[in-house]
Order: sequence, then structure tokens, then C-alpha cells
Amino acid sequence: MLLIGTPLEKSDMLTTTTTYSAGPTETKTGNARLDSGQRTLDWLYRAHEEQLALCQELEDIADSLPASVNRQKCIYAAKALGPLIKGIHHYEETVLFPHLQARPEANDHLSTTLERLKFEHCEDECFAEELTDALLRLGSGAAVNMEAVGYMLRGFFEGLRRHIAFEREHLLMGVGQEGML
Repeated sequence: MLLIGTPLEKSDMLTTTTTYSAGPTETKTGNARLDSGQRTLDWLYRAHEEQLALCQELEDIADSLPASVNRQKCIYAAKALGPLIKGIHHYEETVLFPHLQARPEANDHLSTTLERLKFEHCEDECFAEELTDALLRLGSGAAVNMEAVGYMLRGFFEGLRRHIAFEREHLLMGVGQEGML
């Protein structure tokens, strides 16, 4: 497993900023430490670590259901979820994937894989929107079906962990920093 850089602190995971001015082709992640850095391959590894930290927070929420819900944690996770997922997907689809396809060893199998990952990104973003709504309701104390929310949480974080593992094992092995902006 490739890990570049150090994992960000849990407190950094849900920190947001309004001072970052994204360029015309960048999308904010909602995370101050990610939004302040240049988008490189090292940035992507840090972003993956942020996603994995969020997965752990979501797993903690799922484990706390139904009786020990930390409502504030639900609201923080809900606010972090969409921007983080969309920002990272934007980078992958507009920078990483074109870079991989431009490499001399690119082939039809790679193109098929990248199309599959783009489809997964779309599904993950839709699922993240639904999960955000459920977390906000849970965080506000509204009545929710705890079993359904737990199922949603586990489905999302398990799928995201698999997605990140696949990208690291099949796409990022041997990819250097050259040309990655």
C-alpha cells in the first residue's frame, strides 16, 4: 500500500475554510489543509487519507446507533462529506485520469477502468448527498430509521474504502509526480 505524507489529524478532517479561492478548474474539498495545497499526486494521497479518516468517523457513527449518537459528529460529518468527495473526484477526473491516459503504456483496459471509476464517482456523489441528508436529520434529533441510516453509513464507507484501495493498487502504483498539477 502506498502512503505518501503523514495522515492529517482528526481535527483537521472537518475543518473548513472560506478564504481559499479555487482556480477556474479546481473544486474546493471543504478541508483547509487540502484546499491550501497545490494539487499533486502527494495531495491525492493526503486526500485519500482524509477520505479514510471520514470513513472512520462514519463507522464510529454507525457503531453508536441507535442509543449513543453524537449529534455534533453527525453534523460535522454531513458538512464535510459532499465537498470532500466532489473535490477529490474533480481532481481525479480532470488531472489524474487524463495524465494516466497520456502515458505511453496507456491501453484500452485503462480507458475501460477509468470509465468505470468515473461511474463509481457519480454513484458515490449521489450516495453522499443522500447520506448527508440522513446525517443532518440524525444530528438535528429528527426521527430517523436507525437501521436504515446504519445500513447507509456502512454501505458508503465500505464502498469508499474499496474504491481507494483499488485506485492505490491499480492506478497509482508506479505513477511519478511528473506533470501532476
